[in-house]
Amino acid sequence: MAIDASAVKVGVSGIIAYAPLGTAAPTSAISSISAFTDAGYASEDGVTVSNGQTVEQIRAWQNAAIVRTTVTEGETTFQTTLIQTDVNTVGLVYGSAVTAGSVIVRPAVERPHQAFVIDVYDGSEVIRHWIPDGQITELGDIVYQNGEAIGYEVTITAYQHTSLDSGKGSVQIWFNSLAGALTVPTILSVLPSGATAGSMVKIVGTKFTSVSGVAGVKFNAINAAAYSVDDDGTIYATLPAGSAGSAPVIVTNTAGASSAFAYTRGA
Repeated sequence: MAIDASAVKVGVSGIIAYAPLGTAAPTSAISSISAFTDAGYASEDGVTVSNGQTVEQIRAWQNAAIVRTTVTEGETTFQTTLIQTDVNTVGLVYGSAVTAGSVIVRPAVERPHQAFVIDVYDGSEVIRHWIPDGQITELGDIVYQNGEAIGYEVTITAYQHTSLDSGKGSVQIWFNSLAGALTVPTILSVLPSGATAGSMVKIVGTKFTSVSGVAGVKFNAINAAAYSVDDDGTIYATLPAGSAGSAPVIVTNTAGASSAFAYTRGA
């Protein structure tokens, strides 16, 4: 591997965001996370990610030689100190809704499981951590001190989730610098022809994985009633209301829009 100074990254800034458990996953390092709530400023120490493993060495009878090392426990945690005192941060830290300007502290009650996105920025470079099932499992001391920001030190534990490597994974990390040059989608076919409003069609093509948002799929400049990205080459879309006839299909990802694909629809 060649020496490349441009590949040296610095965690200059970022976002710590959360959403209810079950919130749809991001599709790339730069896809929309509008469904998530930003927890605001963190302290200058940023975020510390710890990947811990507990191992056990198996020794043979002969010469007590180590013949295998097994992992008996594994855990990924994210530690940070939030320094905004507002409804979103206080509610997240205490795991309780802020009502009429107050919150109930329940020291013996677990914090709720939630989805988290933690982004790290270095200019246009983004490293995104997607945690489909996370929980605040540790709280540090809260110090009220003249000249210092009030900080809420939290540790988020990421749990293994069925959506990540059949349940063996707990965090997915995207690096936009490693994704290669993202190109706009190409549409190869839209079937069946003549589908009517409310019917589903299959769109086959390329570069669909980063398609998101209500305007990701259009028929004759009208947003699809609904759609799902099955994989990088397949989208299932529901036709919106419209008149029979020509309805060119356009698919848009984060790099831009495809060329219009000729399609004839029913009413």
